[in-house]
Amino acid sequence: MPVAFRMRYVVRFVAAVAVALALLAGSPAAAQQSTVDFTVSGTSTVRGWTCSVSGTAEVTPGSSTPAPGFTAGVQSATLTVPVADFECPDETMTEHLMDAMKPGEFAEITFQLDGYEASGDGVEASGALTIQGVSKPVSFPISLTPSGAAVAIAGEVGLDMTEYGVEPPVVLLGLLRVRPEIRIQFAGTVVP
Repeated sequence: MPVAFRMRYVVRFVAAVAVALALLAGSPAAAQQSTVDFTVSGTSTVRGWTCSVSGTAEVTPGSSTPAPGFTAGVQSATLTVPVADFECPDETMTEHLMDAMKPGEFAEITFQLDGYEASGDGVEASGALTIQGVSKPVSFPISLTPSGAAVAIAGEVGLDMTEYGVEPPVVLLGLLRVRPEIRIQFAGTVVP
């Protein structure tokens, strides 16, 4: 067998063994992306309103405090909402929301986890919420329910949209004014 042929064989064999060992040893956990449903609700001078959208949760397991369904803890997590995908009960309401949220300039709303404290069946999450390019620290509880190989998550947070530079819609010559306080609720299943 020629030396060059044997060298190629040896190099391939060593590379295959290295890949196999890396897989057996377990490489750093990769982020898993899952769909999460979001509901945003509020009130106006005339009635209450609710709009919904599907977003994503990207969770990377890691070496931190264990939490229900995340025995190795969570290294990082990001919730992302595509602004243009919001749906409201009627087209006019959706148009008013799009005017206020400016999806052409600010395509996404994001929450980036900074840390959490596990307690009972969930965590108190803290991180940065970014809306229309304005980031503010927020904290809120998230329930975590292990479900097979996945974890069901659910939570909610209240906020004042004007703190993020969002001007509440005003229509009908000011007869209908949307109040700035909103409630964001979310639920979904993530794979650790």
